[in-house]
Amino acid sequence: MTRLCAVYGVTRAGYYAWRRRAVSAHVTQDRKLQRRIQQVFQRHHGTYGSPRMQRALQAEGWRVSRRRVERLMRSAGLRARIPTASDGLPMKLPARGPEPPRLQQLRRHFESRGARHVVFLHTRDRRVANSESFVRILRSANAVFFPGGQSRVLDQTYHGTLVERELKALLRRGGVLARDSAGAITLGCDWLSWSSPTRPLGIVTNGLCVLPHVAVTPHVRPTDGRVGEDEMTDSVLAYLRTHSATFGINIQENTALVLRGSRAEVLGPGAVTVFDASKSRTGPYLRLVSGALRDLTQ
Repeated sequence: MTRLCAVYGVTRAGYYAWRRRAVSAHVTQDRKLQRRIQQVFQRHHGTYGSPRMQRALQAEGWRVSRRRVERLMRSAGLRARIPTASDGLPMKLPARGPEPPRLQQLRRHFESRGARHVVFLHTRDRRVANSESFVRILRSANAVFFPGGQSRVLDQTYHGTLVERELKALLRRGGVLARDSAGAITLGCDWLSWSSPTRPLGIVTNGLCVLPHVAVTPHVRPTDGRVGEDEMTDSVLAYLRTHSATFGINIQENTALVLRGSRAEVLGPGAVTVFDASKSRTGPYLRLVSGALRDLTQ
């Protein structure tokens, strides 16, 4: 310690006086504010930058400047992403020439795992999604994968269209339907989130309802579904208590839930929690960890 004090030009007495000094009110408030920023950032799936974060905090009664929000987000490693329905793609895919880099990456990924006939469908126009020419390829597909993006755009584009009808038909004939992030949300009947910083969690958009009566929430913090430790978990449970016909499925980061009929299997390092207010009103009634197999009807 003496050598370190000499290197930094401070006395031992000065160092220990600094150690004994009480944490200032400003630092205490910074810590409290940063925790709230992390909660708001998570509830909006990482899409809030400092301007929207500042407005959200001010709506809750915080008196905070943009510069302070930027500093606290930067120190917490929070950087907003701006998603689209399919990240990195134009409004319309080119009819000729090379594929966009995002599609090239996905093609390499699937072909490296044995896929031999990969076709990409992409639109943000409901009229296109509801056209026979767009969905024709789905009738001969063995599997369909939805990448992540923005669930609002996916729901508003595909809900109630021929795409929804053909995806359900794919499952009935034994095909595979896989989704990631926003795509996983769209599998359920409802997207549960906050439509504004001042409104409680509720239905923002309606999904494809491939999983009837289910609301899927991905990217959940690894808190084992414990009530009181995660705002999303607490808010989903509060909603389901008053909407008992809906089941909640919360999926942690880098974790997959595989459903074959009523049989469920979890892959990856995290866990999946299932909420059914008719079975438990105080927390998830079921928690599945990696490798777990469970019949959800039991």
